[in-house]
Amino acid sequence: MTTIVSDGGRTLLILNAEDGTGRLERELAGLGWHTGRADLAAGDLPGLVERLADLLAAPGSPDRAAILGYGEAGLAALEIADRHPERVTAVVVVGTTDHDLAGELSCPTLTLPASGRESVASVVVPFLAALDEQAEVPPHLPAALRPLTPALLNDAELLGRFREIGPVHRLNAEGAATTWILTGHAASTRTLTDPRLAGEVEITAGFRLQSDDPALAHKGDLDLITIDGREHARLRRLIERHLTPERVEALRPRIQRAADALLDAIPAGEVVEFLHAFAYPLPVLVLCELLGVPEDRRGQIREWILERLVTPPPKAHPDIDELLRDLIAARRESPSDDLLGWVVAAEGDGLAEDDLVSAARFLLVNGHRAPTTVLASGLAALLKRPEQWARLVAEPALVAPAVEELLRLVTPFPVTIARQVTAPIEVGGTPIPKGDLLGASLVAANSDPSFFPDPDLLDVGRRDNAHLAFGHGHHHCLGADLARAQLRIAFGTLARRFPGVELARDSRSLHYRQSSVRYLLGLPVVLRPDPQGESAAGA
Repeated sequence: MTTIVSDGGRTLLILNAEDGTGRLERELAGLGWHTGRADLAAGDLPGLVERLADLLAAPGSPDRAAILGYGEAGLAALEIADRHPERVTAVVVVGTTDHDLAGELSCPTLTLPASGRESVASVVVPFLAALDEQAEVPPHLPAALRPLTPALLNDAELLGRFREIGPVHRLNAEGAATTWILTGHAASTRTLTDPRLAGEVEITAGFRLQSDDPALAHKGDLDLITIDGREHARLRRLIERHLTPERVEALRPRIQRAADALLDAIPAGEVVEFLHAFAYPLPVLVLCELLGVPEDRRGQIREWILERLVTPPPKAHPDIDELLRDLIAARRESPSDDLLGWVVAAEGDGLAEDDLVSAARFLLVNGHRAPTTVLASGLAALLKRPEQWARLVAEPALVAPAVEELLRLVTPFPVTIARQVTAPIEVGGTPIPKGDLLGASLVAANSDPSFFPDPDLLDVGRRDNAHLAFGHGHHHCLGADLARAQLRIAFGTLARRFPGVELARDSRSLHYRQSSVRYLLGLPVVLRPDPQGESAAGA
Protein backbone atom coordinates (compact mmCIF):
# COMPACT_ATOMS: atom_id res chain seq x y z
CA MET A 1 0.00 0.00 0.00
CA THR A 2 1.38 3.37 -1.02
CA THR A 3 1.33 6.44 1.20
CA ILE A 4 0.09 9.59 -0.49
CA VAL A 5 2.10 12.69 0.32
CA SER A 6 0.62 16.08 -0.50
CA ASP A 7 1.86 19.64 -0.10
CA GLY A 8 -1.64 20.79 0.81
CA GLY A 9 -2.98 21.44 -2.69
CA ARG A 10 -5.84 19.72 -4.48
CA THR A 11 -5.33 15.98 -4.28
CA LEU A 12 -6.99 12.95 -5.85
CA LEU A 13 -6.30 9.56 -4.31
CA ILE A 14 -6.85 6.73 -6.83
CA LEU A 15 -7.57 3.31 -5.35
CA ASN A 16 -6.83 0.06 -7.19
CA ALA A 17 -6.06 1.88 -10.45
CA GLU A 18 -6.93 0.26 -13.78
CA ASP A 19 -5.89 0.90 -17.37
CA GLY A 20 -6.49 4.46 -18.46
CA THR A 21 -5.54 6.01 -15.13
CA GLY A 22 -2.44 7.57 -16.68
CA ARG A 23 -4.54 9.81 -18.92
CA LEU A 24 -6.59 10.97 -15.94
CA GLU A 25 -3.44 11.81 -14.00
CA ARG A 26 -1.93 13.78 -16.88
CA GLU A 27 -5.07 15.85 -17.47
CA LEU A 28 -5.47 16.62 -13.77
CA ALA A 29 -1.80 17.59 -13.51
CA GLY A 30 -2.49 20.19 -16.19
CA LEU A 31 -5.19 21.64 -13.93
CA GLY A 32 -2.86 21.80 -10.93
CA TRP A 33 -4.05 18.66 -9.16
CA HIS A 34 -1.80 16.25 -7.27
CA THR A 35 -2.60 12.56 -7.74
CA GLY A 36 -1.46 9.42 -6.01
CA ARG A 37 -2.25 5.74 -6.23
CA ALA A 38 -2.82 3.15 -3.57
CA ASP A 39 -3.49 -0.57 -3.88
CA LEU A 40 -5.86 -1.73 -1.14
CA ALA A 41 -5.68 -5.33 -2.34
CA ALA A 42 -8.71 -7.57 -2.62
CA GLY A 43 -10.82 -8.50 0.37
CA ASP A 44 -14.11 -7.89 2.09
CA LEU A 45 -15.48 -4.37 2.36
CA PRO A 46 -14.75 -3.90 6.11
CA GLY A 47 -11.12 -4.85 5.46
CA LEU A 48 -10.87 -2.39 2.58
CA VAL A 49 -12.35 0.35 4.74
CA GLU A 50 -9.86 -0.36 7.52
CA ARG A 51 -6.90 -0.28 5.12
CA LEU A 52 -8.07 2.99 3.58
CA ALA A 53 -8.49 4.52 7.05
CA ASP A 54 -4.93 3.47 7.91
CA LEU A 55 -3.69 5.02 4.66
CA LEU A 56 -5.33 8.35 5.43
CA ALA A 57 -3.95 8.26 8.99
CA ALA A 58 -0.36 7.71 7.83
CA PRO A 59 2.15 10.57 8.26
CA GLY A 60 2.24 12.88 5.27
CA SER A 61 -1.22 11.96 3.98
CA PRO A 62 -3.35 14.94 2.89
CA ASP A 63 -5.77 16.44 5.39
CA ARG A 64 -8.44 16.59 2.66
CA ALA A 65 -8.60 14.75 -0.64
CA ALA A 66 -10.95 13.55 -3.35
CA ILE A 67 -11.00 9.76 -3.66
CA LEU A 68 -11.57 7.66 -6.78
CA GLY A 69 -12.01 3.95 -6.25
CA TYR A 70 -12.50 1.08 -8.68
CA GLY A 71 -14.96 -1.65 -7.71
CA GLU A 72 -15.10 -2.47 -4.00
CA ALA A 73 -12.45 0.17 -3.32
CA GLY A 74 -14.99 2.77 -4.43
CA LEU A 75 -17.47 1.47 -1.87
CA ALA A 76 -14.74 1.74 0.76
CA ALA A 77 -14.24 5.38 -0.27
CA LEU A 78 -17.94 6.05 0.28
CA GLU A 79 -17.77 4.51 3.75
CA ILE A 80 -14.75 6.64 4.65
CA ALA A 81 -16.50 9.78 3.39
CA ASP A 82 -19.44 8.88 5.64
CA ARG A 83 -17.23 8.33 8.68
CA HIS A 84 -14.75 11.14 8.01
CA PRO A 85 -16.65 13.92 6.22
CA GLU A 86 -13.97 16.38 7.26
CA ARG A 87 -11.31 14.46 5.28
CA VAL A 88 -13.01 13.81 1.93
CA THR A 89 -13.87 16.52 -0.63
CA ALA A 90 -15.49 14.23 -3.24
CA VAL A 91 -15.89 10.54 -4.11
CA VAL A 92 -15.87 8.83 -7.51
CA VAL A 93 -16.95 5.17 -7.67
CA VAL A 94 -16.07 3.31 -10.88
CA GLY A 95 -17.41 -0.09 -11.88
CA THR A 96 -20.19 -0.66 -9.36
CA THR A 97 -23.51 0.93 -8.50
CA ASP A 98 -24.27 -1.42 -5.63
CA HIS A 99 -24.49 1.19 -2.88
CA ASP A 100 -26.96 3.62 -1.31
CA LEU A 101 -24.65 6.09 0.43
CA ALA A 102 -24.02 8.53 -2.40
CA GLY A 103 -27.15 10.57 -1.83
CA GLU A 104 -26.55 10.73 1.93
CA LEU A 105 -23.01 12.11 1.96
CA SER A 106 -22.11 15.72 2.63
CA CYS A 107 -19.59 15.75 -0.25
CA PRO A 108 -20.24 15.52 -4.03
CA THR A 109 -20.25 11.98 -5.44
CA LEU A 110 -20.03 10.51 -8.93
CA THR A 111 -20.84 6.91 -9.85
CA LEU A 112 -19.70 5.36 -13.14
CA PRO A 113 -21.00 1.89 -14.11
CA ALA A 114 -18.70 -0.77 -15.49
CA SER A 115 -19.55 0.39 -19.01
CA GLY A 116 -18.03 3.79 -18.21
CA ARG A 117 -14.53 2.57 -17.36
CA GLU A 118 -13.16 3.56 -20.76
CA SER A 119 -14.23 7.19 -20.36
CA VAL A 120 -13.14 7.80 -16.76
CA ALA A 121 -10.91 10.76 -17.59
CA SER A 122 -13.47 12.46 -19.82
CA VAL A 123 -16.08 12.35 -17.02
CA VAL A 124 -13.98 12.76 -13.87
CA VAL A 125 -11.90 15.73 -15.05
CA PRO A 126 -14.97 17.98 -15.64
CA PHE A 127 -16.46 16.75 -12.36
CA LEU A 128 -13.38 17.77 -10.37
CA ALA A 129 -12.97 20.98 -12.37
CA ALA A 130 -16.50 21.94 -11.35
CA LEU A 131 -15.45 21.56 -7.71
CA ASP A 132 -12.65 24.05 -8.40
CA GLU A 133 -15.14 26.53 -9.80
CA GLN A 134 -17.35 26.22 -6.73
CA ALA A 135 -14.37 26.77 -4.44
CA GLU A 136 -13.52 30.01 -6.23
CA VAL A 137 -16.87 31.61 -5.28
CA PRO A 138 -16.39 33.96 -2.28
CA PRO A 139 -17.57 32.03 0.80
CA HIS A 140 -19.94 34.75 1.97
CA LEU A 141 -22.08 34.58 -1.14
CA PRO A 142 -25.23 32.39 -1.11
CA ALA A 143 -24.21 30.99 -4.50
CA ALA A 144 -21.31 29.22 -2.78
CA LEU A 145 -23.69 27.08 -0.73
CA ARG A 146 -25.14 23.88 -2.09
CA PRO A 147 -28.72 23.08 -1.02
CA LEU A 148 -29.11 22.31 2.66
CA THR A 149 -29.83 18.60 3.10
CA PRO A 150 -30.22 16.37 6.18
CA ALA A 151 -26.74 14.97 5.53
CA LEU A 152 -25.25 18.46 6.04
CA LEU A 153 -26.78 19.11 9.45
CA ASN A 154 -23.58 17.92 11.16
CA ASP A 155 -21.29 20.23 9.17
CA ALA A 156 -20.60 23.13 11.55
CA GLU A 157 -18.49 25.07 9.04
CA LEU A 158 -21.11 24.94 6.30
CA LEU A 159 -23.94 25.67 8.71
CA GLY A 160 -21.98 28.70 9.86
CA ARG A 161 -22.07 30.06 6.34
CA PHE A 162 -25.83 29.53 6.19
CA ARG A 163 -26.09 31.29 9.57
CA GLU A 164 -24.22 34.32 8.19
CA ILE A 165 -26.73 34.64 5.36
CA GLY A 166 -29.84 34.44 7.54
CA PRO A 167 -31.47 32.78 10.55
CA VAL A 168 -33.67 30.27 8.69
CA HIS A 169 -33.27 28.16 5.54
CA ARG A 170 -35.37 25.65 3.67
CA LEU A 171 -34.24 22.04 3.90
CA ASN A 172 -33.78 20.23 0.61
CA ALA A 173 -34.85 16.61 1.15
CA GLU A 174 -36.57 14.55 -1.51
CA GLY A 175 -39.85 13.03 -0.33
CA ALA A 176 -39.88 15.11 2.86
CA ALA A 177 -42.44 17.60 4.04
CA THR A 178 -41.52 21.26 3.49
CA THR A 179 -39.10 21.94 6.34
CA TRP A 180 -37.25 25.03 7.55
CA ILE A 181 -34.11 24.94 9.71
CA LEU A 182 -33.11 27.70 12.14
CA THR A 183 -29.37 28.43 12.07
CA GLY A 184 -28.68 30.89 14.90
CA HIS A 185 -28.78 30.89 18.69
CA ALA A 186 -31.09 33.90 19.08
CA ALA A 187 -33.50 32.75 16.36
CA SER A 188 -33.61 29.23 17.82
CA THR A 189 -34.30 30.23 21.43
CA ARG A 190 -36.90 32.77 20.38
CA THR A 191 -38.72 30.63 17.83
CA LEU A 192 -38.71 27.25 19.57
CA THR A 193 -40.84 28.65 22.39
CA ASP A 194 -43.46 30.00 19.99
CA PRO A 195 -46.80 28.35 20.86
CA ARG A 196 -47.61 28.18 17.15
CA LEU A 197 -45.08 25.33 16.89
CA ALA A 198 -47.09 23.09 19.21
CA GLY A 199 -48.00 20.80 16.34
CA GLU A 200 -50.64 18.14 16.74
CA VAL A 201 -49.51 15.73 14.04
CA GLU A 202 -47.14 12.80 14.18
CA ILE A 203 -43.70 13.48 12.67
CA THR A 204 -41.18 10.73 12.02
CA ALA A 205 -37.42 10.96 11.76
CA GLY A 206 -36.32 12.31 8.39
CA PHE A 207 -38.87 15.18 8.43
CA ARG A 208 -41.69 13.03 7.07
CA LEU A 209 -45.24 13.24 8.29
CA GLN A 210 -46.52 10.09 9.94
CA SER A 211 -48.25 7.69 7.56
CA ASP A 212 -52.00 7.13 7.78
CA ASP A 213 -51.43 3.48 6.91
CA PRO A 214 -51.22 1.52 10.20
CA ALA A 215 -48.86 -0.95 8.53
CA LEU A 216 -46.37 1.87 7.90
CA ALA A 217 -46.85 3.78 11.13
CA HIS A 218 -43.65 4.60 12.96
CA LYS A 219 -43.74 2.61 16.18
CA GLY A 220 -41.49 1.53 19.00
CA ASP A 221 -38.35 3.50 19.64
CA LEU A 222 -39.42 7.13 19.25
CA ASP A 223 -42.75 7.13 21.04
CA LEU A 224 -42.67 10.54 22.67
CA ILE A 225 -41.30 12.20 19.54
CA THR A 226 -43.64 10.88 16.89
CA ILE A 227 -46.94 10.86 18.75
CA ASP A 228 -49.63 13.53 18.76
CA GLY A 229 -48.46 16.73 20.45
CA ARG A 230 -51.07 16.64 23.23
CA GLU A 231 -50.35 12.97 23.90
CA HIS A 232 -46.63 13.76 24.00
CA ALA A 233 -47.18 16.44 26.64
CA ARG A 234 -49.30 14.09 28.76
CA LEU A 235 -46.68 11.33 28.78
CA ARG A 236 -43.85 13.80 29.44
CA ARG A 237 -45.70 15.03 32.52
CA LEU A 238 -45.97 11.44 33.74
CA ILE A 239 -42.15 11.32 33.89
CA GLU A 240 -41.18 14.95 34.55
CA ARG A 241 -42.92 15.28 37.88
CA HIS A 242 -40.83 12.39 39.24
CA LEU A 243 -37.49 12.79 37.45
CA THR A 244 -36.56 15.77 39.63
CA PRO A 245 -33.06 17.14 40.31
CA GLU A 246 -33.35 15.92 43.89
CA ARG A 247 -34.05 12.35 42.82
CA VAL A 248 -31.27 12.46 40.22
CA GLU A 249 -28.92 13.65 42.97
CA ALA A 250 -29.98 10.69 45.09
CA LEU A 251 -28.92 8.38 42.23
CA ARG A 252 -25.35 9.72 42.21
CA PRO A 253 -23.89 7.05 44.55
CA ARG A 254 -25.29 4.30 42.31
CA ILE A 255 -23.97 6.02 39.18
CA GLN A 256 -20.55 6.34 40.85
CA ARG A 257 -20.53 2.65 41.75
CA ALA A 258 -21.41 1.72 38.16
CA ALA A 259 -18.65 3.94 36.74
CA ASP A 260 -16.06 2.57 39.18
CA ALA A 261 -17.03 -1.05 38.46
CA LEU A 262 -16.60 -0.55 34.71
CA LEU A 263 -13.25 1.17 35.15
CA ASP A 264 -12.08 -1.52 37.61
CA ALA A 265 -12.56 -4.08 34.83
CA ILE A 266 -10.33 -2.19 32.37
CA PRO A 267 -6.64 -3.14 32.50
CA ALA A 268 -4.45 -0.07 32.99
CA GLY A 269 -1.65 0.50 30.50
CA GLU A 270 -3.25 -1.58 27.74
CA VAL A 271 -5.14 -0.53 24.62
CA VAL A 272 -8.86 -0.76 25.26
CA GLU A 273 -11.89 0.09 23.15
CA PHE A 274 -13.42 2.83 25.29
CA LEU A 275 -16.82 2.70 23.59
CA HIS A 276 -17.42 -0.96 24.38
CA ALA A 277 -15.72 -0.89 27.78
CA PHE A 278 -17.32 2.26 29.15
CA ALA A 279 -19.24 4.69 26.90
CA TYR A 280 -21.87 2.15 25.80
CA PRO A 281 -22.50 0.26 29.06
CA LEU A 282 -22.48 3.15 31.56
CA PRO A 283 -25.63 4.95 30.29
CA VAL A 284 -27.45 1.61 30.06
CA LEU A 285 -26.51 0.78 33.66
CA VAL A 286 -27.67 4.23 34.78
CA LEU A 287 -31.03 3.75 33.07
CA CYS A 288 -31.44 0.32 34.67
CA GLU A 289 -30.71 1.90 38.07
CA LEU A 290 -33.27 4.65 37.37
CA LEU A 291 -36.02 2.19 36.42
CA GLY A 292 -35.07 -0.42 39.01
CA VAL A 293 -34.30 -3.19 36.52
CA PRO A 294 -32.96 -6.17 38.53
CA GLU A 295 -29.48 -7.51 37.79
CA ASP A 296 -30.75 -10.68 36.11
CA ARG A 297 -32.80 -8.68 33.55
CA ARG A 298 -30.20 -6.04 32.67
CA GLY A 299 -28.53 -8.18 30.04
CA GLN A 300 -31.81 -8.25 28.12
CA ILE A 301 -32.08 -4.44 28.31
CA ARG A 302 -28.48 -3.99 27.21
CA GLU A 303 -28.84 -6.39 24.28
CA TRP A 304 -32.02 -4.63 23.16
CA ILE A 305 -30.57 -1.12 23.33
CA LEU A 306 -27.10 -1.81 21.93
CA GLU A 307 -27.88 -4.50 19.36
CA ARG A 308 -31.51 -4.81 18.34
CA LEU A 309 -32.39 -1.14 18.24
CA VAL A 310 -29.97 -0.54 15.37
CA THR A 311 -32.78 -1.89 13.20
CA PRO A 312 -35.17 0.96 12.39
CA PRO A 313 -38.87 1.05 13.26
CA PRO A 314 -41.52 -0.21 12.81
CA LYS A 315 -39.97 -3.50 13.98
CA ALA A 316 -41.51 -4.23 17.38
CA HIS A 317 -39.81 -5.72 20.41
CA PRO A 318 -42.70 -7.09 22.53
CA ASP A 319 -40.38 -8.85 24.98
CA ILE A 320 -39.24 -5.46 26.31
CA ASP A 321 -42.81 -4.34 26.83
CA GLU A 322 -43.43 -7.60 28.67
CA LEU A 323 -40.38 -7.01 30.88
CA LEU A 324 -41.58 -3.50 31.72
CA ARG A 325 -45.08 -4.78 32.51
CA ASP A 326 -43.55 -7.36 34.86
CA LEU A 327 -41.64 -4.60 36.66
CA ILE A 328 -44.75 -2.44 36.94
CA ALA A 329 -46.73 -5.37 38.34
CA ALA A 330 -44.01 -5.92 40.94
CA ARG A 331 -44.23 -2.25 41.95
CA ARG A 332 -47.98 -2.61 42.46
CA GLU A 333 -47.25 -5.45 44.88
CA SER A 334 -44.33 -3.79 46.67
CA PRO A 335 -43.17 -0.13 46.57
CA SER A 336 -39.64 0.60 45.37
CA ASP A 337 -37.31 3.60 45.25
CA ASP A 338 -37.02 3.97 41.48
CA LEU A 339 -38.87 5.77 38.69
CA LEU A 340 -41.36 2.98 38.06
CA GLY A 341 -42.06 2.75 41.79
CA TRP A 342 -42.50 6.52 42.11
CA VAL A 343 -45.00 6.67 39.25
CA VAL A 344 -46.98 3.63 40.41
CA ALA A 345 -47.22 5.01 43.95
CA ALA A 346 -48.25 8.47 42.77
CA GLU A 347 -50.83 7.38 40.19
CA GLY A 348 -52.40 4.55 42.18
CA ASP A 349 -55.48 2.99 40.62
CA GLY A 350 -55.55 5.78 38.00
CA LEU A 351 -52.35 4.58 36.34
CA ALA A 352 -52.67 3.71 32.65
CA GLU A 353 -50.12 0.90 32.32
CA ASP A 354 -49.67 1.40 28.58
CA ASP A 355 -48.65 5.01 29.20
CA LEU A 356 -45.97 4.04 31.70
CA VAL A 357 -44.66 1.31 29.40
CA SER A 358 -44.37 3.82 26.54
CA ALA A 359 -42.72 6.41 28.78
CA ALA A 360 -40.21 3.90 30.18
CA ARG A 361 -39.41 2.59 26.70
CA PHE A 362 -38.81 6.15 25.54
CA LEU A 363 -36.37 6.77 28.38
CA LEU A 364 -34.45 3.59 27.62
CA VAL A 365 -34.13 4.37 23.93
CA ASN A 366 -33.35 8.05 24.09
CA GLY A 367 -31.64 8.19 27.47
CA HIS A 368 -28.44 6.46 26.38
CA ARG A 369 -27.69 8.21 23.09
CA ALA A 370 -26.58 11.64 24.30
CA PRO A 371 -24.39 10.39 27.20
CA THR A 372 -22.70 7.76 25.02
CA THR A 373 -21.98 10.29 22.26
CA VAL A 374 -20.57 12.88 24.67
CA LEU A 375 -18.55 10.32 26.64
CA ALA A 376 -16.78 9.13 23.49
CA SER A 377 -16.58 12.25 21.33
CA GLY A 378 -16.00 14.42 24.41
CA LEU A 379 -13.07 12.34 25.63
CA ALA A 380 -11.61 12.33 22.12
CA ALA A 381 -11.92 16.14 22.00
CA LEU A 382 -10.18 16.50 25.37
CA LEU A 383 -7.33 14.19 24.40
CA LYS A 384 -6.81 16.10 21.15
CA ARG A 385 -6.32 19.20 23.33
CA PRO A 386 -4.03 17.80 26.04
CA GLU A 387 -3.67 21.18 27.76
CA GLN A 388 -7.42 21.17 28.40
CA TRP A 389 -7.32 17.63 29.76
CA ALA A 390 -4.39 18.62 32.00
CA ARG A 391 -6.37 21.60 33.25
CA LEU A 392 -9.34 19.39 34.14
CA VAL A 393 -7.03 16.95 35.93
CA ALA A 394 -5.44 19.78 37.92
CA GLU A 395 -8.74 21.50 38.76
CA PRO A 396 -11.43 18.88 39.58
CA ALA A 397 -13.94 21.65 40.30
CA LEU A 398 -13.99 22.38 36.57
CA VAL A 399 -15.83 19.15 35.80
CA ALA A 400 -19.26 20.86 35.72
CA PRO A 401 -18.31 23.64 33.24
CA ALA A 402 -16.22 21.11 31.31
CA VAL A 403 -19.27 18.89 30.78
CA GLU A 404 -21.31 21.87 29.59
CA GLU A 405 -18.54 22.77 27.14
CA LEU A 406 -18.37 19.22 25.81
CA LEU A 407 -22.15 19.16 25.40
CA ARG A 408 -21.89 22.41 23.41
CA LEU A 409 -18.95 21.27 21.32
CA VAL A 410 -20.18 17.73 20.61
CA THR A 411 -23.92 18.60 20.36
CA PRO A 412 -25.08 14.96 20.49
CA PHE A 413 -28.32 15.68 18.61
CA PRO A 414 -27.46 18.10 15.80
CA VAL A 415 -31.03 19.16 14.97
CA THR A 416 -34.26 19.33 16.91
CA ILE A 417 -37.25 17.27 15.94
CA ALA A 418 -39.15 19.41 13.46
CA ARG A 419 -42.56 20.65 14.58
CA GLN A 420 -45.48 21.61 12.41
CA VAL A 421 -46.30 25.31 12.14
CA THR A 422 -49.95 25.64 13.17
CA ALA A 423 -50.28 29.31 12.16
CA PRO A 424 -48.12 31.48 9.87
CA ILE A 425 -44.97 32.87 11.51
CA GLU A 426 -42.04 34.96 10.36
CA VAL A 427 -38.36 34.41 11.16
CA GLY A 428 -35.85 37.08 10.23
CA GLY A 429 -38.13 38.42 7.54
CA THR A 430 -38.81 34.97 6.06
CA PRO A 431 -42.48 33.91 6.19
CA ILE A 432 -43.09 30.30 7.26
CA PRO A 433 -46.54 29.14 6.10
CA LYS A 434 -48.99 27.16 8.16
CA GLY A 435 -48.50 23.44 7.67
CA ASP A 436 -44.73 23.56 7.03
CA LEU A 437 -42.28 21.95 9.45
CA LEU A 438 -39.64 23.89 11.38
CA GLY A 439 -36.66 22.71 13.41
CA ALA A 440 -33.41 24.19 14.69
CA SER A 441 -29.82 23.33 13.91
CA LEU A 442 -28.36 22.91 17.39
CA VAL A 443 -24.91 22.63 15.81
CA ALA A 444 -25.33 26.10 14.27
CA ALA A 445 -26.74 27.54 17.50
CA ASN A 446 -23.96 26.09 19.65
CA SER A 447 -21.24 27.46 17.36
CA ASP A 448 -22.77 30.92 16.91
CA PRO A 449 -19.93 33.46 17.36
CA SER A 450 -22.42 36.20 18.21
CA PHE A 451 -23.27 34.24 21.36
CA PHE A 452 -20.15 32.17 22.15
CA PRO A 453 -16.73 33.88 21.96
CA ASP A 454 -14.30 31.66 20.00
CA PRO A 455 -16.98 28.98 19.48
CA ASP A 456 -14.60 26.50 17.82
CA LEU A 457 -12.28 26.59 20.84
CA LEU A 458 -12.61 23.92 23.53
CA ASP A 459 -12.46 25.70 26.89
CA VAL A 460 -13.22 23.53 29.94
CA GLY A 461 -13.53 26.68 32.03
CA ARG A 462 -16.05 28.45 29.80
CA ARG A 463 -18.69 30.22 31.88
CA ASP A 464 -22.22 31.39 31.03
CA ASN A 465 -22.47 28.48 28.61
CA ALA A 466 -26.12 28.66 27.55
CA HIS A 467 -25.82 25.95 24.91
CA LEU A 468 -28.79 24.22 23.32
CA ALA A 469 -27.44 20.67 23.31
CA PHE A 470 -30.58 19.45 25.09
CA GLY A 471 -32.89 21.43 22.82
CA HIS A 472 -35.17 24.28 23.81
CA GLY A 473 -38.87 24.86 24.24
CA HIS A 474 -41.44 22.09 23.70
CA HIS A 475 -38.91 19.28 23.27
CA HIS A 476 -36.20 20.19 25.78
CA CYS A 477 -34.70 16.89 26.91
CA LEU A 478 -36.47 15.74 30.06
CA GLY A 479 -33.46 13.56 30.98
CA ALA A 480 -30.98 16.46 30.88
CA ASP A 481 -30.27 16.37 34.64
CA LEU A 482 -29.65 12.63 34.55
CA ALA A 483 -27.31 12.98 31.56
CA ARG A 484 -25.37 15.77 33.26
CA ALA A 485 -25.01 13.75 36.47
CA GLN A 486 -23.49 10.71 34.77
CA LEU A 487 -21.24 12.82 32.51
CA ARG A 488 -19.86 14.75 35.48
CA ILE A 489 -19.25 11.55 37.42
CA ALA A 490 -17.66 9.84 34.41
CA PHE A 491 -15.26 12.61 33.41
CA GLY A 492 -14.47 13.48 37.03
CA THR A 493 -13.66 9.84 37.80
CA LEU A 494 -11.54 9.42 34.67
CA ALA A 495 -9.53 12.54 35.49
CA ARG A 496 -8.99 11.40 39.08
CA ARG A 497 -8.17 7.76 38.45
CA PHE A 498 -6.48 7.91 35.05
CA PRO A 499 -4.95 11.35 34.54
CA GLY A 500 -2.54 9.88 31.98
CA VAL A 501 -5.21 8.52 29.63
CA GLU A 502 -4.20 8.90 25.99
CA LEU A 503 -5.39 8.02 22.52
CA ALA A 504 -3.96 4.75 21.28
CA ARG A 505 -3.51 6.03 17.74
CA ASP A 506 -3.44 9.17 15.61
CA SER A 507 -6.68 11.10 16.17
CA ARG A 508 -7.17 11.43 12.40
CA SER A 509 -7.76 7.69 12.20
CA LEU A 510 -10.79 7.81 14.49
CA HIS A 511 -13.88 6.56 12.68
CA TYR A 512 -17.10 8.54 12.75
CA ARG A 513 -20.52 7.68 11.41
CA GLN A 514 -22.48 10.67 10.21
CA SER A 515 -26.21 10.17 10.12
CA SER A 516 -28.84 12.03 12.13
CA VAL A 517 -26.15 11.96 14.82
CA ARG A 518 -22.39 12.14 14.22
CA TYR A 519 -20.81 9.62 16.54
CA LEU A 520 -17.62 7.63 16.96
CA LEU A 521 -17.50 4.02 15.85
CA GLY A 522 -14.40 3.36 17.89
CA LEU A 523 -12.17 5.06 20.47
CA PRO A 524 -9.03 3.05 21.35
CA VAL A 525 -7.36 4.52 24.43
CA VAL A 526 -4.81 3.57 27.06
CA LEU A 527 -5.82 4.30 30.66
CA ARG A 528 -2.76 5.38 32.64
CA PRO A 529 -2.82 6.31 36.34
CA ASP A 530 0.48 8.14 35.81
CA PRO A 531 -0.03 11.46 33.99
CA GLN A 532 3.38 11.09 32.33
CA GLY A 533 2.70 7.53 31.26
CA GLU A 534 6.28 6.58 32.22
CA SER A 535 5.57 3.93 34.82
CA ALA A 536 2.97 2.22 32.64
CA ALA A 537 5.16 2.41 29.57
CA GLY A 538 8.08 0.85 31.37
CA ALA A 539 6.12 -1.92 33.03
